[in-house]
Formats: sequence, structure tokens, C-alpha cells
Amino acid sequence: MYTLYWHPWSSSCAPMAVLKELGVGFDLYEVDYDGGETRTARYRRLQPLGLIPALGLGNGRSMFESAAIIIYLCDRHPGAGLAPGLDDIDRAEFLQWMLFLADTVYPSYNRYYHPDRYTASADGKDAVKAQALTTAVSQLEIVERRLADHGPWLLGERFSACDIYLQMMTTWHDPPQALFAAMPKLRALARGVTERPGCQWAIRKHNFSVGIED
Repeated sequence: MYTLYWHPWSSSCAPMAVLKELGVGFDLYEVDYDGGETRTARYRRLQPLGLIPALGLGNGRSMFESAAIIIYLCDRHPGAGLAPGLDDIDRAEFLQWMLFLADTVYPSYNRYYHPDRYTASADGKDAVKAQALTTAVSQLEIVERRLADHGPWLLGERFSACDIYLQMMTTWHDPPQALFAAMPKLRALARGVTERPGCQWAIRKHNFSVGIED
């Protein structure tokens, strides 16, 4: 049985949605972030940086990094079809988009919400934040062009977990409505993800405003 260590308004939303979509058994452990639980030795054994999420694997071991969690879960439960298998022609693109989102887009939003971590000058935070949002938009324009040429999903006609991961990131845009106004294909993808029962459930648990409620 898996255990997902999560907190509302965190990047645990996509792993939670994937767990629900896979239809596997799992427990939820809501981390007391405000109470400082992420700074405890116990939690640091799960996630040495004290970040959320982490995943208990049910065998005394655990893992962290939301993209890695998603890929691992999809590979362990291939019957749900949320990720192409190792010999599938779409596998390369699945990994490409998962890593693009995790290593390129995700850090831009980190800089936006935590600008103090990326400058040694207190006067530099506003500039870091402004540039981060501009950079995120330019990165997601690559996704928009991909969807326009080969959509409606990142893997074309094939829905996968990288779409769930992408939808979570659109909720981090400030505001998501501005992003969707400029990127209609991305908005359509996000709407499609939020119409899936497992994703709906995870979004409600996290209390995200997804930007397409109208």
C-alpha cells in the first residue's frame, strides 16, 4: 500500500490524481506544514529538503520528486495506460515532456513564488519574480505550439500522466485565466484533465482554483 505525503496547494496534486486514476490502493498523510513537520528528522528521512510530496512505497522505502513519483507509479501499473511502456514508440516523448515540465517549467514557478531563494539582494526579489513569470510563459508557448500541431494531448491523441502534470502547473500561473486567454489549446487540455474523475477528486482535495471554472 502506498502512502502519499501531501499538503493542499502543493505539487502533490498530480501524484494524487495519478494514484486515483490508476485505481490502486493508497493512504493519504497530510503533512502539518504550518506546524513545522517538514523540518522534523522523521520527515527529512522521507524528503531530505523538507519538500512535499513524498511517497511511501509500502516496503519500508520511500521516494520523492513529483515527476519521478508519477513515472514510477505509471510504470508499476501499466494496465491503466497512463504512460507508454519501454518499447512503445511514444515512450521517448512521454519522458521528454515529463522532464521538460519538471526541469524547465517547474523551476520558473519556483522562482516566481520563492524569489528570495534566487537572489542575495532583498531588492532583487521583484525582478526575479517578474522575469520568472515571463520565462514560464515563453516555456509554455512551446507546449501551446506542440498542442496546436499535434494535440489535443502532449502525446497527440493519447492521454497520459504528463497531461495531468501539466494541468497542475497551469494552476500555479498568476492568474491561470491570463495564461489560458493566450493559450487556448492549453486551456482545452486543462479542461479535459479536470473532467476526469480521479483528477477532479485530487483537485478538490487540494482546493486549487484551476482557472476554467467559468
